[in-house]
Amino acid sequence: MKKDKKNSFNTPEGYFENFNERLMGRIEKEVHSESIIPKSDGFSIPENYFDEITPKIMSKTTGEGGKVIQLKSYRTFYYGAAAVAAVFVLVFGLNWKSTTTVAFDDLANAEIDAYFESNELDINTYELAELISLDNVELNDVLEQDLDAENILEYLDETVDDIDELNLDYSDYE
Repeated sequence: MKKDKKNSFNTPEGYFENFNERLMGRIEKEVHSESIIPKSDGFSIPENYFDEITPKIMSKTTGEGGKVIQLKSYRTFYYGAAAVAAVFVLVFGLNWKSTTTVAFDDLANAEIDAYFESNELDINTYELAELISLDNVELNDVLEQDLDAENILEYLDETVDDIDELNLDYSDYE
């Protein structure tokens, strides 16, 4: 047999050629020698065992001489836990009143802008102008913002295609 250093699990040459005959011969020798397989399995029951077992069991289980052990009732524990929970609900429920209401003025402008950017409303600027009432808006509210001439011209350059349509004297703002 040649030894391989990488694989040390080798079988001798011709090992599997007559393996079945050798195995069967060895099993036959051991069966005839009776040393390995016993004739009986070692388990047996006494005679009339099943006839006598039922009355024995019934006599032991129907006796009246046993102690009665009362189990503890957890009913009082459950009532106490329910009472504590009810007190917590009442205490926190009565103090939980909130009188502050959220109004449109409480929203930040960034949140409103983010809402309009994330949700497409399929509404154009003219329809939006019809929805917004201008009854409460005064000219001072608009002018309080930082409206420089540069910002106005930059906005108009971005949004208006033909600046000549506005009839502005553009040379004054250069």
